[in-house]
Amino acid sequence: MATYNKDIIIIEGPSGVGKDTIIDEIIRRYPNIFERPINATTREMRENESQGHPYLFMTEEEFMNLRKSGEIFEHTIRHGTYRGMRKSNFEEIHNKDMIAIRDCDKFGLSALKEEFGDRVLGIFLTVDKEVIENRLRGRNEPEESLRNRLLDYDICVKDAYFFDYVIENVEINSTIDQILYIINKYNKTSIN
Repeated sequence: MATYNKDIIIIEGPSGVGKDTIIDEIIRRYPNIFERPINATTREMRENESQGHPYLFMTEEEFMNLRKSGEIFEHTIRHGTYRGMRKSNFEEIHNKDMIAIRDCDKFGLSALKEEFGDRVLGIFLTVDKEVIENRLRGRNEPEESLRNRLLDYDICVKDAYFFDYVIENVEINSTIDQILYIINKYNKTSIN
């Protein structure tokens, strides 16, 4: 049986730094070790989505009842709808002897540390602003969105100190190796 002392890994960084790519690749390489927790939301399900993919969809009343009970221990409001992290989702992943891995900002990290304590490890990814701009341009990001994301970069990098580690994401394989090295430092079961 696997033993993970740090079984909630948070990967954060500015838009365009590659956090989703890194998380997806780690899960792809180690599907029996890592799982992405699923947030609850009150927004309407879109055509290409289903229950649990990418969210647990619910009514506002259901969401508020779960919030009141403590099941939803952190939430935000985006575009008039609620999104929140569910305690049981992290426990389900823990009970499968797996590691929960996801992105979230400093507020989400703080809520996770308050709820789960030393089980949480925060890793902040960064890279030069010019690299971010080139990556976003390579994705054909609309100019207004590009400007907003670059403004967000300046705000986001100031939050790096909230996290336990900061890694420069220059090359994906090297970044993943560094993340796994850090995770292995804290866990009795090594990830190879």
